[in-house]
Amino acid sequence: MARRGENIRKRKDGRWEGRYIKARTSEGKVQWGYVYGTVYAEVKQVLIRKKAEAGFYNLKRTDLTFEALAEVWLHSHRNAVKESTYAHYSYTLHKYLLPVLSKVPVASLEESFLERAMQQIITPTDAAHKPLGNSSARECLSMLRRICKYAAHLRLIRPMELEVALPKAIDKISAPLSPAEQQRLHQYVQANPTPRKIGLLLGLELGLRIGEICGLQWGDFDLKLGTLEINRTVCRISCGNGHTKVVTQTPKTRTSRREIPIPKQLLIMLKKLRGKVSDSTWFLSGNESKPTEPRCYRKSVKAYLKQATVRQVRPHALRHTFATTCLQAGCDVKTLSELLGHANANITLQRYVHSDLTRKRREMNRIFSHQVSMRGRKTPSLME
Repeated sequence: MARRGENIRKRKDGRWEGRYIKARTSEGKVQWGYVYGTVYAEVKQVLIRKKAEAGFYNLKRTDLTFEALAEVWLHSHRNAVKESTYAHYSYTLHKYLLPVLSKVPVASLEESFLERAMQQIITPTDAAHKPLGNSSARECLSMLRRICKYAAHLRLIRPMELEVALPKAIDKISAPLSPAEQQRLHQYVQANPTPRKIGLLLGLELGLRIGEICGLQWGDFDLKLGTLEINRTVCRISCGNGHTKVVTQTPKTRTSRREIPIPKQLLIMLKKLRGKVSDSTWFLSGNESKPTEPRCYRKSVKAYLKQATVRQVRPHALRHTFATTCLQAGCDVKTLSELLGHANANITLQRYVHSDLTRKRREMNRIFSHQVSMRGRKTPSLME
């Protein structure tokens, strides 16, 4: 698919046409060169070569290193992304990419060299560094591609297509809690409800992320209407030099800012706890000065699960359980996606919805009972 600014278009005869500045006259008038092909990718590659031959890219500059280029690219995002996102970019760049590529001249960057460098980043030769998993390797490759795209935009290199084999993804998602485990957890919270214990139900029955639970204030609950607004999240980010800090920011994505109905039993518990605390009081910490950070709350969750005789799972498994329970109850994926605050329904299906034997058996029975009923009908004759 042609992109804006590439000077590639599809002609009426079905062929692709690429245009580039071949030369300029003494008066400065542009002389255009053209390339043609039946396949877009073929025209794109030829066009890149023709542009390079015509001096479109400043390939002779040798004083700029990859480190200098990457730092400029990183700085260009400081005010364009969230503080946590910028910190993650900086961490990935300095921990993984720069130790291998920092001193490499930008002018010498080629696909084959960068692909070998990525393999070295993914599978270090020294024993001091562990091989990267699928997620970290994917992030490194994505960042390297973006830096190269930025360099091509500045005409420092020609556009590149990097192809690197990534490690196989390992599913680390815990299985959702069973109905019996959910019941024990609910009974445990009901026996002595506190805001920190109710946080378990906010994950289990509303599907909140742990950072969203930590970011709740009492003013986010509308106990008259029975709704909860997700307005912020709390996370710990890297500041460089081994230091970290806790930040409160807007939710993960635009769709993560959402309003969720509160189940009746949970609403009753919340009304009993509301008291006379101010709207600006943090729900978990109980004060107005600072929220509870996710790292501390994870320790509380671990202790609560043990006390409730529920197997140890990560807090995010409660969110997975909520998604699976909703689907099993017949909730449509679009509504579930909105409740979870996902950007699209595909994320809901791919990451959070777990199928179990009961659901599989129910679906198989439904499908084959339908087929049996169809076979039992009289097939209408063409003469009727």
